[in-house]
Amino acid sequence: MSLEVQPGNSATQFSVNLNHSLDFSQLLTSNDAPLDSDIPIIRAVISDGETHVDALNKQIHDLQLTLAGLVQRRDKMAEQVRQHHAIVSPVRRLPPEVLCEIFVLSLDEKRPPWHVGHICQSWRHTALCYPLLWSSVAVSSTSSPQYTTGVQTQLLRSVNAPLDIYCGNAPYTIDAYSSWFALVIPQSCRWRTLHIHNLGGFDWLRPVEGRLDQLEELTITSCFGANIPDVFTTAPNLRRAIFTDTAFSDRSPLVPLPWGQITHYRGPYPPERPIDILKAAQKLLFWEIDFSVHADAPLDPTTPTILPRLRGLSVGIAFVLSQLTTPQLETLVLRIARSSFLSILLPLIHRSSCTLNKLVLMQCEIGPELIHVLRELPALAYLLVERSRNGSNPQEFFQAMTFTGATSILCPNLTTMVYGHWSLCSLPQDDFLTMVRSRFQSSPNGASRLGSLRLYDTFDKLPPADLLAQIAMLCAEGFDAAFLDYQDAVSLGGPLV
Repeated sequence: MSLEVQPGNSATQFSVNLNHSLDFSQLLTSNDAPLDSDIPIIRAVISDGETHVDALNKQIHDLQLTLAGLVQRRDKMAEQVRQHHAIVSPVRRLPPEVLCEIFVLSLDEKRPPWHVGHICQSWRHTALCYPLLWSSVAVSSTSSPQYTTGVQTQLLRSVNAPLDIYCGNAPYTIDAYSSWFALVIPQSCRWRTLHIHNLGGFDWLRPVEGRLDQLEELTITSCFGANIPDVFTTAPNLRRAIFTDTAFSDRSPLVPLPWGQITHYRGPYPPERPIDILKAAQKLLFWEIDFSVHADAPLDPTTPTILPRLRGLSVGIAFVLSQLTTPQLETLVLRIARSSFLSILLPLIHRSSCTLNKLVLMQCEIGPELIHVLRELPALAYLLVERSRNGSNPQEFFQAMTFTGATSILCPNLTTMVYGHWSLCSLPQDDFLTMVRSRFQSSPNGASRLGSLRLYDTFDKLPPADLLAQIAMLCAEGFDAAFLDYQDAVSLGGPLV
């Protein structure tokens, strides 16, 4: 036997050459005991191998020390490079006014921007010198000295900038806000927006009457039953009034408003003097209303009221459409689109001579009435149809929407379509996909090509696998098609205000 141990750069350089008469393979692959004469040889192999392992461990240790030193040098150099990169970073050369706009866009409007001043000295100086950054004041019921000092600091730093005021979540008492009122009410001449949510009393507003010269937007939500004093009718710049959330799930009291200057309104329809109010609201541009709390139609059906500037209208109960004339209407949202409501839509369009280009039909009863309506809306570019739970099979609707080369094309200028279906498992896929492909792939007789399709399940379920595969194939072919969850889909229909 000859035994050779060769330390080097790799463990593979350790080799043991044994005499052919001494083959230990049998011992290595079994539990047999070695011969007494073999034991010294095996111990020599072990000893020499351990010596070689120790030599390799030393080499590894030395290399690790060298590597650690190199890593340390590399990290130090990389940090120097990073620091020098920062010196020439574009953000350092941003003009202060641009940096301030970035601050405003990135901050939570209901939280003071205290942390902006913690970044660096130059940012702190820029922030302190920009009054608009400190102009959003969110009210807290706490009366701690720290909070009071914070509000005072905000008001001082805002200088003469218009203020955005947020107040709420005190449904039973407003006593906790007394210290806040003492700070902010003297600044009411600077209020630009006032947002009140779930507040139990409004007598604190009386001192601001006649002082709201800069007020542009008023939001009051979840305050149903409260007695709101008449302090807003003398606000000369008030344009936006919001008295419910986007889902119309809460109610707030009717607030006396300067209707002649209101351009954006969302809330319940006023039950008193509706005709007088609408006739006064000649500057309305966007109007979102709900009639669900009033069983009787509040308008005179024999005298349609003209809203000459109205561009967007969203209604819950469609009977109001029969009593309006809207020559500039472009967007219409029906949150409940029954067949009987759809029949009111076309007389509005014809009477108003308006060009509707966006139509949103929630909880829609799909049937011949819908097809008839769409035939009369050739300029329509955006269509959202959400099939009601108890609606009929939409097969006829999809067939009518399919490009077939006929001279009469339904919605020839449609470029965006959103379709919601109660349980996509029951969707007539063949007719739906035929319609989609016909509009994605061709544009007969000068018709517009469908540019975007969005599909969602109104029960908020995942679409079936075969439909997912079909939509994936459309996307692979370059078409813009996708599934949405229910909440994202609903947001596509509004809000207008």
